[in-house]
Amino acid sequence: MRKKLPGTNSGLSAAVAALVLSACAAPSEAPSTAELDALARAVKDAIATDALMTFSAAITEHVRPSGSPGENAAIDTIVATLEAHGVPVVVHELDAYASDPVSASVTIPGTDFAPAAITMAYSASSTGTVGEAVDMGTLADLPRLEVGTGERLVIENEEFGADLPDLTGKVVIVDGQPRNVPTIAMERMGAAAVVFVNPEERLNELIVTSTWGSPSLMNHHRLPTIPVAQIARGAGEQLRARMAAAPVRLRVETELATGWKPMRLAVAAIEPAGVEDAPYVVLGGHIDGWHHAATDEAASNAAMLSLALAFHDVRDRLRRGLVVAWWPGHSNARYAGSTWYADEFFTDLRTRGLAYMNIDGIGQTGARRFGASASEAFQPFAVRVVSETQGEGISPTRPGRNSDQVFNGVGLPLLQFSHTRLAEDGGYWWWHTTEDTFDKIDPGVLKTDTDIYAHALTGMLAGARYPVSVEAQVEALAAAIEARDEAAGGALQLVRHLGDRMERLQEAAAAMDRAADAGEVEALELVAFLRPLHRVMYVPLNDYHPDPGVSLGPLPGLAPARILAEEEAGSDRRGFALPVLVRERNRLIEAVDEALLVGGSIRHGW
Repeated sequence: MRKKLPGTNSGLSAAVAALVLSACAAPSEAPSTAELDALARAVKDAIATDALMTFSAAITEHVRPSGSPGENAAIDTIVATLEAHGVPVVVHELDAYASDPVSASVTIPGTDFAPAAITMAYSASSTGTVGEAVDMGTLADLPRLEVGTGERLVIENEEFGADLPDLTGKVVIVDGQPRNVPTIAMERMGAAAVVFVNPEERLNELIVTSTWGSPSLMNHHRLPTIPVAQIARGAGEQLRARMAAAPVRLRVETELATGWKPMRLAVAAIEPAGVEDAPYVVLGGHIDGWHHAATDEAASNAAMLSLALAFHDVRDRLRRGLVVAWWPGHSNARYAGSTWYADEFFTDLRTRGLAYMNIDGIGQTGARRFGASASEAFQPFAVRVVSETQGEGISPTRPGRNSDQVFNGVGLPLLQFSHTRLAEDGGYWWWHTTEDTFDKIDPGVLKTDTDIYAHALTGMLAGARYPVSVEAQVEALAAAIEARDEAAGGALQLVRHLGDRMERLQEAAAAMDRAADAGEVEALELVAFLRPLHRVMYVPLNDYHPDPGVSLGPLPGLAPARILAEEEAGSDRRGFALPVLVRERNRLIEAVDEALLVGGSIRHGW
């Protein structure tokens, strides 16, 4: 084993030095491939299909909006099971800003038009908003929207005198499932209310704020102040027929219970036997859900419980720890539970955290397509896991701004597996509806899905070589840099300002992966190298305050790069974009420099 890095002479920042120095002793004997395979089989064998279904049934029994008696009953069931098996578990208490939809009506006064309707979490309550109905078509027909990389969401050219529709006092009708950016956009155009028409003959519970976690002083202005309702496709067709015959005045009435609620967060910790302060992987999924929430996500909660029990039983064979967290506040509190956890345990996650593995929507009856959502460093591993367990090839996608992916600011690589229904089979049609009931869970699918997570976690927790590819991360970064430079029409000159850094980073990444393959680099050291690169690839502007719940693609801080190519020199829009882009360019250069410094320190033992 190479000499450990001395913290006082390395030239590293204290934080980076702590990351590298905190790598702790792992079991001296690295398991062989056969031994690792045998461990994976033992873990899978310990997870019984009957137990998965029993746990799922116990959780599905309850209606579980965040902070509700049903959610607390489900948490109590999980905690009691963990304690009965000797698994250490802590239940944290927190206050979160939640929004519970209560009722909605969409009517044409003086007529019999009164279809079934629901309101959306975080929209405004209204005792009756009346206005002329105006048809804005589909979400794709709306004026082009732009998401600012700062705390504001802005409509394209809103601040520069663009010719946008005046919706003052109107009740807007638009096809599509309710979303946050269109809601804010139509509010800023003056709409008095918005009625979304579901593309299908159903109503899906959703939220219409882009805040992430409980709102803060920095982002509470993004909470909508107008009522929002949803009606099914057939009702939308009837409404449009009436609008075609004559002007229609529509009345929208909504009720929501929005405010601070106490919540509970159960966290189990499996520590490797004989290893103090071991690095760990976080496995998380939300305990709350809409209605009985069988596949979204009692089945996943059951899998998490079974995985915690199984890995606790083999903890003497683990090299790294596992933290399992049942997040409250996902569905009706905008990821409040996981965000609270990332805030409260930021330092520990930064010094010992290895990855965030999300689990959501598993066990769907009729599921046929395997996939994965993984940050670039985990994509080769995700492909390997599905190939080894299912004999199928997949093309992992890049994680978006969803699924409790709050750990980007900490710099943790992300991984999630999926097994879903095909569109020709009707897709995941019961998602976020009253129809997500216990019969939607297939025992065989749930066992298969849980085994995939068991297989992946065995490699992550027990393998001598921690399964991330720093080369894959650097290759993706290089591609993103070229794409943003091209979008800017060359005006940003990212490649020129980076100089030879990317070539040196690619060489360092290749050397790190070779050293890891040889057993010379430990898991925390790999993650220390990845951390600054992951942050700049996934977080715009600020690593400590969650960015809006909107996906902006790789290097999101440089998303406005295209403005430099679109706008003439001297325009306000171009002038306002340039300082943001220059500062983000500086942040990118600093992230690359930090990774190079960490890589050099690890490889040379400075």
